[in-house]
Amino acid sequence: MKRRKYILFFTISFGVCHTIFSRSPLRRPDPSVPYITTQWTGNQKTYQLRDSHLEIFPLFQMYDPQHVSKNLLPQKKITYRNNPKKSVSGKTISAHIESLLKEIQLKKTKYDNFVVLKDRDFNTKKQAGLLVLKSKHYPFVVKLFMENPRSFIRPYNKGFEPACIFIIGGGATRHLLGFTRIKNAQYIKERVQKNYYWKRCVDVPRKWFWLPDIQKTIELTGYNIGGHKKISVSIPSIYAIVADAIDEEKTFSFFSSKDRRTAMDLSNFLLCRIDPHINNFMVEKETEKIVIIDTEHFPSLAGFKERPRITTYSSWYLHLLFKYVKDRFFRSKSERIALQNNPRQPFSIP
Repeated sequence: MKRRKYILFFTISFGVCHTIFSRSPLRRPDPSVPYITTQWTGNQKTYQLRDSHLEIFPLFQMYDPQHVSKNLLPQKKITYRNNPKKSVSGKTISAHIESLLKEIQLKKTKYDNFVVLKDRDFNTKKQAGLLVLKSKHYPFVVKLFMENPRSFIRPYNKGFEPACIFIIGGGATRHLLGFTRIKNAQYIKERVQKNYYWKRCVDVPRKWFWLPDIQKTIELTGYNIGGHKKISVSIPSIYAIVADAIDEEKTFSFFSSKDRRTAMDLSNFLLCRIDPHINNFMVEKETEKIVIIDTEHFPSLAGFKERPRITTYSSWYLHLLFKYVKDRFFRSKSERIALQNNPRQPFSIP
C-alpha cells in the first residue's frame, strides 16, 4: 500500500510541475495535433477535443458492429451457469434493462430489478459512464455503458484512472474498451481449453452484448489521425454486457503470495491479454475454479505495442508508471508525428 501511495504522490507531483511549466494557453494550437469531434448522428451541434495522445485504433477500430451483432443477448431461454435445469428468457432480461434505463433517465439511484455493485465511474446527473449491477431475480450481472457527445470528449473530467487510461491508451475510454471484452473472453476460453493444467481450474463467465430498443448513436470524427485527414465512425451511445454472476468462494488477495503468483502466471500464460489486477480473479463456490471476471483487452487499455515481460507486481506497477510518465511528459513532437504517420496497433488485438 505504501508503494502505491509513493507512486501516486510522484505522479501527481510531476503533473503539477508539468502544468506550471507547460506551454501558454495563449499560443496558437499546433495544426499537426490530432483532434476529434462528436455529435449525435443527424444533429449539427458538435463538441471538439484536441489532444496529442489520440490514436486511430482505440477510437476508430475498437468497435466492430458485426461482432456485436453476432454476440447479442439471445431472446430465447438462457440456462443458469451451474444449474441447467433452471433458465430465464433473454427477453425478460432485456425488459428489465429497458426498465433500468428509464429509471436512470429519471435520475434514480436505486432500481426495481437490480442492485448496484459499482457506480464509481458513473455520473447520474450527466447520464454517462459505467454502471455495474446484479439482477435481483436471476444470476446475471449487467455492465451498462452510457455516453453522450459532450461526455465523450471530456476524458480528463472522469477521474484519475480514466484520465490515465486515456493517455497511455492513445485515447482509449471504458466505453470503447467494453467492445473488446467478449472477443477477449472467447480467446481466453479457447486458449485455456488447449492447456491440460489450466483447463481444469480456470474459466470465464458467458457474456453477451445488449442494445436498447431505441438506439441513439454518436458520430465520432477524427482529423490528422493515423495518416487520415478525416475519418468517421458511428458508435452506440448506450449498450450493456450481460454476464453470468459468479457465486464466489473468495476473491484473490494481494496479501497472499500464492494468489499473486497464480494471477501473474495466468496473466503471462494468456500473453498479458488480461489485467493481472488481483481483484479480477475469484474462486467460484460450485466449481472451485478460478474465474476471470474482467476480460477487457489489456494491451488496448494500456497502449502496449509490444508484449511486456512481467514477473512480479512491483515490476508491473513500475512498468505502467514509467509508461504513463513517458507518454504524458516525455513524448517528443517527432515521436508523435511518426506515430500518426505510421500507426501501430496494440499487440495481440482481439
